[in-house]
Amino acid sequence: MRHLDVVCHLPLRMLIRDFSLLDESERRYAGNGLTHVDFLIYNKVGKQPVLVIETDGRAYHRQGSRQEARDRMKDRILELYGIPCERLSTAESNEQERIETKLKEILHLNYILPEK
Repeated sequence: MRHLDVVCHLPLRMLIRDFSLLDESERRYAGNGLTHVDFLIYNKVGKQPVLVIETDGRAYHRQGSRQEARDRMKDRILELYGIPCERLSTAESNEQERIETKLKEILHLNYILPEK
């Protein structure tokens, strides 16, 4: 997958530049310099986003928390712009397999991605 690369902690406002699909609260959230995606896998040719990966700590992202509400808003924003997102909990395992499966689904691949 030489045409793919990854960047960490990318501000959402650098990923979503046209806020026209967002309501006012989503615009404020997406435009905040502290709002970021944990990881972005993108196509180096054309710099197109392929997959956002978010890592969620069990306590910090618990149901009903402020962070969980922000996570839902980020998921909605990414969905509006057609950017797939995979959330990985720090309490789970098989992260590599889940990411590979998601990338195969997105890129319509029928083979196993090589390990780095």
